[in-house]
Amino acid sequence: MKQIIFILTILLLLSCGQNSNSKTRSESSLTEIKEQNNIIPKDIALKFINSYVENCNKMKESLGLLEWVESNNLTTKSFKTELKKIVDEAYKIDPEMGLDFDPIFNAQDYPEKGFEFESFDSNTNYLIVSGIEWSDFKLTIKMSYENKIWLIDGCGIINIPNNK
Repeated sequence: MKQIIFILTILLLLSCGQNSNSKTRSESSLTEIKEQNNIIPKDIALKFINSYVENCNKMKESLGLLEWVESNNLTTKSFKTELKKIVDEAYKIDPEMGLDFDPIFNAQDYPEKGFEFESFDSNTNYLIVSGIEWSDFKLTIKMSYENKIWLIDGCGIINIPNNK
């Protein structure tokens, strides 16, 4: 009987050690994923805004604002819906002019050399980029983690509150 209790005690101690080790591995894996995901929003945001700059720089060959955003797979459905709503409302108010600025840049002009990363707040998922050769031009981008990928959910005046 003493031998059985002794063997069970050893097995119990060994199994407890394995659980704590696997928990530690699991916790470190979550930390690694979180660290990797902190890089991903930056990369997605820069890819989005710099490819939009490239499109705008094409002048006559560029896609229209709505067409470009609709064809872009880096934005949320909410972003696309809100942009269309903003553009449609502007054309109702002024059928000839519509918006007199770009809602993604929240400006008429933009840094033609593109943007670089400035900061990311992982608590709110707001990211700030600034112009490469126009560092005073700052743009807030709202990130959203959907279906295991980061997407653009706001930029310029689209889904961005005034205090951001």
